[in-house]
Amino acid sequence: MKSVFQTGKTASQTSGGVRAVRPRLRPLVRWRRLRRAAILVLTLWMIVVLGMISASMLEETHLELRLAQFQREDFEALCLARAGLAKAIADLRNDLEMDRERQSEMFDALGDVWARGDEGKLGRNNEGIEMGRGRFWVWIEDETAKLDLNTVAMNHIMLQALLQEVGLKPKEVAEVAAAILDYRDPDDMCNLPPGTGKEDEYYSKQRRRSDHADSEGGPKERLTYRCKNDRFSTVEELLYVHGVTPTMYYGVDPEKEEIPDPIRQTLARLDEARPARSRERTIGLRDLVAVRNAPTVNINTAPAEVLRVVLRAATQDPKMSEQIANNIVLMRKPDARGNYSNEGAFKNVAELAKVAGMPVNLIPQLMTVAPLSVRSDHYRIWSLGESGKSRRLICAVVHRNLEVYQPEQLFQLYESGAVRARLAERFYRRYGRDRNPIEQFTVRVVQWQEY
Repeated sequence: MKSVFQTGKTASQTSGGVRAVRPRLRPLVRWRRLRRAAILVLTLWMIVVLGMISASMLEETHLELRLAQFQREDFEALCLARAGLAKAIADLRNDLEMDRERQSEMFDALGDVWARGDEGKLGRNNEGIEMGRGRFWVWIEDETAKLDLNTVAMNHIMLQALLQEVGLKPKEVAEVAAAILDYRDPDDMCNLPPGTGKEDEYYSKQRRRSDHADSEGGPKERLTYRCKNDRFSTVEELLYVHGVTPTMYYGVDPEKEEIPDPIRQTLARLDEARPARSRERTIGLRDLVAVRNAPTVNINTAPAEVLRVVLRAATQDPKMSEQIANNIVLMRKPDARGNYSNEGAFKNVAELAKVAGMPVNLIPQLMTVAPLSVRSDHYRIWSLGESGKSRRLICAVVHRNLEVYQPEQLFQLYESGAVRARLAERFYRRYGRDRNPIEQFTVRVVQWQEY
């Protein structure tokens, strides 16, 4: 057989030669193709992994930016709420100073500057006060318009009238009134029926009965109820008292209607018209009582419900109490925007005699049940700040007072060295040797809550 070299033909020209060479090249070609495919797949996987890492980093960066923006807006909203609180304190101080400058009978009423619904305070069609990238609203409530839980409302007759106002039945009135008094008084014995024996043991037994547990409960039973035997620190403590239910406290049934949080409750004041359900709901204990350790009730700012409680406690006549309370409220004369005028305000308690339907001999009885006045010294300030999507609310109870200092006493302290020389120098520079009484208008924070 002749070879291809002998015949002068190349392998590419010989079909047999081609068939002999191609089988040898196929594994090399297939390996190259597989390598190229593996490189392509590996490249694609690297692109996918890098894309996922980039997307994750972008998402994390986006979340951090949003979190930083939220923290900034939250801080700005809190600062705006504090600015609103400062404005409210300034209004209260200025109102007291204006009353002092009038050189007439000092009284506080709903026509004062702190109670008006304009100038940034919550009111109809009010958009608040803009500041920076946000705004704030302020609402001031007179705590003296309510019954003090530690003084006035601790009278048994007043407590019964208060519980009747929130719709309790006679049997429930006696039980809850006794429970509130036992929770507050300093001793550990039940002082009023139906309670008997030691307070904690009696009310623990009543709790077990209400929970359908063992009604007999021997002396070794664990105590499930303890009386504080001290003053109420907050109004919310009423929920710890035996017999006080959430419906009685809030005025709504929590199982049927959601109780709004403080921020939503404050935002509801911005609505031009209150919802029908809110108008028709039963008044709650939290709307009628306060904790300020002061017995007086301001007849110029007290709502009709509080006036009815005081009048009912003095007269024991619900119809006459409602009539006189409505006549007192009608004398305040609000305008179309909801602002009140002080023209019909009482300058002193004796002017109650001019109210229609008010017996003259009833005023001394009212003073024995609850000391009435026309002055207010405790206020609750609601200040809402808004920046972007963040809202912060500050609720503060403040005590306003006109403090009078006698210079003779102060000079003795300075001259004896009880006060630093720098402060004494400031005092001498400001007052010199003036011996007239020094008046100072103060508004001090008693309670502070942030939401």
